[in-house]
Amino acid sequence: MIENMNIKIVILILSLTSIILGQENRSSISLNIEATIADQIEVITISDIDAGIVLPGQDEKDISPLTDAGAGILKLQGQPQSSIQISYSKQITMTNVLSNQPLLMNYKLSGSAENDQSASEYLQTNPANVYLNAEGVYYIWVGCRFSLLDLVPGQYDGDFNIEVDYN
Repeated sequence: MIENMNIKIVILILSLTSIILGQENRSSISLNIEATIADQIEVITISDIDAGIVLPGQDEKDISPLTDAGAGILKLQGQPQSSIQISYSKQITMTNVLSNQPLLMNYKLSGSAENDQSASEYLQTNPANVYLNAEGVYYIWVGCRFSLLDLVPGQYDGDFNIEVDYN
């Protein structure tokens, strides 16, 4: 559970002296400052991308974040009803761990305040601005597209980066 911390800072200036026309005036000023500090947004991986089986003759693999069951799923959790900004790697190069052959991955994301992939919408901009729901949750589906031409079978490694911040 994410909690807010309220910090109240009270500054008292008890004796502010000034000399006006040779007289000493005493003033007392009380200044009350309140700040709300929100905890971090938690990013939880529900499932990784599953590219499934690649069939001979396929030129490209395309995993839709809107419709494909193989799309990865992330759950963002933070302060309810907050505006957040999502930035991510649109394109990365993965590397075959044995042959060092590169594999260019193009990522696309969709999101929704509800855990319903079919109701999610593409994140049209990068960074994208969205709102956490009343429970402080937002879901992201991660899809990708990559070429299968001249692809060497094996395990590929690389990092998909996503950054989430409060607006």
